[in-house]
Amino acid sequence: MSNTKYVNFARRNKCNVFKVNNNRISKHDAIGDANEKCFPHKTKSKRSIMHITVTEEEEEIQMLHRRYNDKFSVSKVIETFQDFPLSKKTLAGLAEADFTRPTVIQRESILPAIFGKDILAAAKTGSGKTLAFIIPILERLFVEKWTRMDGLGALIITPTRELAVQIYETMTQVGRHHDFTIGLLIGGQNLKYERNRLHNLNIIIGTPGRLLQHMDQNPLFDTTNLKILVLDEADRCLDMGFSATMDSIIENLPEVRQTVLFSATQTNSVRDLARVKLVNPVQIAPHEHEQIATPAKLQQSYVVVDLANKLTMLWSFLQTHPKQKVIVFFSTCKQVKYFYQVFKKLRPTSLLLPLYGGMNQEKRNKIYGDFCKKKTNVCLLATDVASRGLDFPKVNWVVQIDCPEDVAQYIHRAGRTARLNTSGENLLVLLPHEVDPMLDSLEKNKIPIKQIKIDERQLFSPLLKIQSLLAQSPELKESAKRAFVAYIKSIALMKNKEVFQLHNLNLDEFANSLGLSNTPRVRFVSRTLERKRSKILNTSDSESKIKITGIETKDSSDEEQDLDDFLRIKHIHNSSHCFASDDLQASNVTTESEDVKKIQKKRISKVKLVKKSLHMSKRIVFDEDGAPVNTNGEQSNKFYDLKDARFRLEQQDADDKKRYKALKKAKRMIIKEKERKRQVDDSCVLADDFGSESENSVSLDWLPDPDKVYGKRNHNGKQVDYKHASGSYDFKDTVKRIRVLQNAQALSLNDTEQLAINLLK
Repeated sequence: MSNTKYVNFARRNKCNVFKVNNNRISKHDAIGDANEKCFPHKTKSKRSIMHITVTEEEEEIQMLHRRYNDKFSVSKVIETFQDFPLSKKTLAGLAEADFTRPTVIQRESILPAIFGKDILAAAKTGSGKTLAFIIPILERLFVEKWTRMDGLGALIITPTRELAVQIYETMTQVGRHHDFTIGLLIGGQNLKYERNRLHNLNIIIGTPGRLLQHMDQNPLFDTTNLKILVLDEADRCLDMGFSATMDSIIENLPEVRQTVLFSATQTNSVRDLARVKLVNPVQIAPHEHEQIATPAKLQQSYVVVDLANKLTMLWSFLQTHPKQKVIVFFSTCKQVKYFYQVFKKLRPTSLLLPLYGGMNQEKRNKIYGDFCKKKTNVCLLATDVASRGLDFPKVNWVVQIDCPEDVAQYIHRAGRTARLNTSGENLLVLLPHEVDPMLDSLEKNKIPIKQIKIDERQLFSPLLKIQSLLAQSPELKESAKRAFVAYIKSIALMKNKEVFQLHNLNLDEFANSLGLSNTPRVRFVSRTLERKRSKILNTSDSESKIKITGIETKDSSDEEQDLDDFLRIKHIHNSSHCFASDDLQASNVTTESEDVKKIQKKRISKVKLVKKSLHMSKRIVFDEDGAPVNTNGEQSNKFYDLKDARFRLEQQDADDKKRYKALKKAKRMIIKEKERKRQVDDSCVLADDFGSESENSVSLDWLPDPDKVYGKRNHNGKQVDYKHASGSYDFKDTVKRIRVLQNAQALSLNDTEQLAINLLK
């Protein structure tokens, strides 16, 4: 054998083709960039330029251990990341990502996390909490000499998909020189693709739902070697929305691990901390003793607007701020969808982008990327899915068009602007009854806010155009109804009843402001009100009996007077239930007995109402002078007998069916008779042409059947014997045939032709 080296020409040609195509920019590159966000572990990151040998890494790890053992307070002397005991690979990644100086939360939390302590950290929005847990993860796995064969070493859990994507991008930038494999597990992606590659990942960033799905369905998901667990936005991850999911995830994790919790509004609940099994945690809150709980350069203001004027106020705000980057927060997804559809048809000056939980993941990623790239003249209509952790660059305004659930939610919403020592403005829109309780809560949490008033000259109402749009588009009208119902339900389900008062909302005006001519019925609210009213009636009936006399009655009990605000009804619109009001005028206030009478009436279906309202029609007879004549034989107030009427209708229906069948039968008989006559006429015409007898015609009835004379012929032209055709044989028939043939020979030419014609019929 020759000593020549084997060359794989196919692989070499493939590499050459790749080098040629790599210099071009094609559509597939754009598709790859789009897929990189959806399936980040699918694409391979660039190779590290740093070349460090194994011995150099061993020496560096030993040097880092010596620096860890030096117990000194470094929080005061650290000015750059070079002052931390970090590896060269991490420092190179930070320098390439333009991270040079650490923030306050980073200076106080990186070192304890590197030393392996549990951390409970809280800091203002936009203070750099992401790097505060990314750097310790990379350093701990580097010192542990973690490889792909060691499995999962760090797990980061976030409440939203967009925040998980943002953390993944930061992790790949800072840790690009390390040899760790990083994966992103979020909903809306290819589950099978993730399942086959999950066992090779060292660092996983994901949302609770997808992580639990892999834990339940994927046997390759092994967490026995886990070293670090990080909960970003920990208070949101541990609240009621994710409680069952997080409990199941924590049960599958090893008990001996390091746990790190970060949030702008950290939880202090002992129960929540016991669930994640923190061991002597280091509490870090650098901004706890400051006078303001929000960023210093954030200008906060609020405006008082009626519920019916919210849409006009928002549209006018967008029209008067055309070159700004704005985020508008709504309470529900259906509100975002409706406002986006309506404003898009109204053609605003700014680009509108919707972002809510029910969207497709690829579309959410695209909208998130487009909003981050745009610097001016763009407005993002979003729910609270965009309120936590997302770093939107250079946002000028945050408008909270719906009141937040609590102060923590307000802080997270307002924190989308004024990030990392930049300036920004926040506008809170409050209803009149929400002002006092909400301002008290903000003041208790050290949040300064001032009131501003709207210049009515700058208000532009698009109501008429919206009403015309809803009349033209039934789909848009249904979207408006869904937005109305969703908002009312969100108000009814809020826990803080001091701020969110459902009975103070004017639903008719709110529905009209959305472009709806009629107020949609909210079954959820009407059922709850009926339960409360039934309880009130039960208590009132046991104390006093009320007699209804028409207009005025006696006063009810003291308890009913206390609940007068709830029982009184504004007005009845289209026989539908309305909500109570406490600001009626004295002239329009009905008596308490009338209110109780209205409450006692249960909702009756339309069929029953029709049955009860039917009366017999009166027959009035007039004389010659036009005066009515009394008829003693009829009763004027006689009710309509539905059973008798139903019986008469059934009889009439049966008679109608019989008459209809008789008509159809007569019609069929006429058609058959016409068909029979037509066939007779056709046969008569043929007889006149061929079979009519004239004076000179010869009667050929005496001629025998030619088949019996000549025999039948089959399709092959062969003669078939009559004996076989008829099944019998007679000698006399043969003699008759011979005689007929002899007589036929004596016929004339005309007789022969007539014979042939008759035979051909």
